[in-house]
Amino acid sequence: MPEASGDKQKTAAEGTRENRYFRRRSVLWPAKILIGKHELACQVWNLSLGGARVRIDLPIQEGTKVTLSVAGRGEMAASVAWSVDGSLGLDFLVSPEVVKRMFKDRLHILGLDDTD
Repeated sequence: MPEASGDKQKTAAEGTRENRYFRRRSVLWPAKILIGKHELACQVWNLSLGGARVRIDLPIQEGTKVTLSVAGRGEMAASVAWSVDGSLGLDFLVSPEVVKRMFKDRLHILGLDDTD
């Protein structure tokens, strides 16, 4: 069974739909995941116009609707696409244009000023 776990990690790291459509950039930002009335601290490890990878100490079930709150930037509705070993893949439920507006002063630095 160890091979299955490794396969799942590879799938989680590479297999989201957004990974195919949007360029992803490494970042290290403090953030919060909001689920209902609960607020959980996390770190954003990478970001694209369609999603993000976050590090969080609590597992969250795939398919759970959450809000990602990035300090000084705002909030984005998202869905948990995958959860493996303290990392979550989030699919944003907002358009790429909304993400661009939130990070408009950083798009060029992040390499997110165009979609590949």
